[in-house]
Amino acid sequence: MSARIPAPAPDLDPLALAQELGCTPAPHPANEHARLLSLQSYEVLDSHAESRYDDITLLASRICDAPIALITLVDEHRQWFKSKVGLTGSEAPRAWGFCPHAILVPDEVLTVPDTRLDPRFATNPYVTGEPHVRFYAGAPLVSPDGHALGTLCVIDREPRQLKKHQTEALQALSRQVMALLEERRTSTALRVAMQALTRSEILFREAYENAPIGIALVSPDGDWLRVNQSLCDLLGYSAEELTRTTFQAITHPEDLEKDLQQVRQMLARELRSYQMEKRYLHKAGHPVWTQLSVSLVWDKQRPLYFISQIQDIHERKTMEQAKAEFLTMVSHELRTPVTALRGALGILTAGAAGELPPKAQALTALADRNAERLHRLVNDIVDIEKLEAGGFAFRYVDLDLNQLVAQAALELKAYADQYQVQIEVRSDLPRAYLHADADRLMQVLANLLSNAVRYSRPGGKVDVHVSRTAQHLRVSVTDYGEGIPEEFRRHIFEKFAQANWTATNPKGGSGLGLHISRAIIAHHGGTLSFHTKLGIGSTFYFDLPVL
Repeated sequence: MSARIPAPAPDLDPLALAQELGCTPAPHPANEHARLLSLQSYEVLDSHAESRYDDITLLASRICDAPIALITLVDEHRQWFKSKVGLTGSEAPRAWGFCPHAILVPDEVLTVPDTRLDPRFATNPYVTGEPHVRFYAGAPLVSPDGHALGTLCVIDREPRQLKKHQTEALQALSRQVMALLEERRTSTALRVAMQALTRSEILFREAYENAPIGIALVSPDGDWLRVNQSLCDLLGYSAEELTRTTFQAITHPEDLEKDLQQVRQMLARELRSYQMEKRYLHKAGHPVWTQLSVSLVWDKQRPLYFISQIQDIHERKTMEQAKAEFLTMVSHELRTPVTALRGALGILTAGAAGELPPKAQALTALADRNAERLHRLVNDIVDIEKLEAGGFAFRYVDLDLNQLVAQAALELKAYADQYQVQIEVRSDLPRAYLHADADRLMQVLANLLSNAVRYSRPGGKVDVHVSRTAQHLRVSVTDYGEGIPEEFRRHIFEKFAQANWTATNPKGGSGLGLHISRAIIAHHGGTLSFHTKLGIGSTFYFDLPVL
């Protein structure tokens, strides 16, 4: 017959009542907060009855010849019974419990032979009243991280002792309870992980299928393993048709080798990913311009598949082609009249048409300067078009940077004289050898020097300094002008950047020179940068790898 475990009246505080009765509630373990977190991680509190746990309490009751056996978990304010034999009810106040005392010493079985002789329990409501506990033995349930979560306990209504084999059996059964709890936590974690994985797969599948750009999984050999609808729409094939072919088979022949080279580098672990503009062949036969981004998924040392993102850039390429054609036409149409204009102005300035009146001379000089400016602008536009089309020719030779800098300063002397500015060159190195394109570096130096001269104060100077860092040669060009406004600095290397600076920039310039210069230096494997202070001046410098 099962005993009833009474609960305190709802309006009574169990702890206060225990203290009033003179019984001693168990203190909390030193690791109580961590213990409670560990208990919660098993998600077992208030769970349904399970036969596997009930079998263990039944065995404990029979082995220990005790009418009551419990699997008790000690929560913050209560004891909750996962399984019970000989007792009704599912929980009891922690302040009245025996098990909270048992968990204080996790590696021992707490045995109370006669509760009325133990000052901790003599006045306990469960001793003086139902279920009239006179004997208690509890084996702690200890988690792998050392937290005592509760006990497997046996209870009798008569004073007694457990025999040695009964105590050992109780401990063994408590370990089995803990094994079941661990199995429960593992299966719960696995179930949660599987649910999360399923949700993740659903979200990925939806994102994959509905992505506005083409996405494909491609084998290391080039077979299309899986493709989304956007890619099928882009290339004109069905998914089934694509997965029966390879990316090599539908790549434009002129782009195939470059693509394969980067694939080989990824398989050799020389690249982690790559991007390129590439043409695929549409099912109808015409080329389709795309922006391809590729990464590779590995299983330890074995490549599994490529993830390819393929974006349609046909509209962009059409606009670029139209722009290039327009710039080519404009530059061609401008060059001829500008050349003729400069020639005529040169003849007038030289006096071939007779000596000009002072006012005419001033107007002719103004026209000549603007014609020269227009000539530079046309050349810059042509250079930009060549850079973006990949048609900018580079001819590399071994050269001494010191000599190149000195030559650039000499060629810019006449220009600097017009602004009453002196160019001073110094070098920390007797020789500064590079493998570079002399003409292109001269173009960069001319741009930096002419800018520095133009923004210097009359009577000032421009310092040009050649130096060396650990692995680079550096050329610095410093002016002592007004400096660059804060709001303009982040745009300084953009095309036509000076169009945004007209209010504070009376010096002119196309705004293309620095953009072209940075591209030239980058092509040499170097960097072009600057620092500036308002009212003090600016320094532009580039670093190039040493020979």
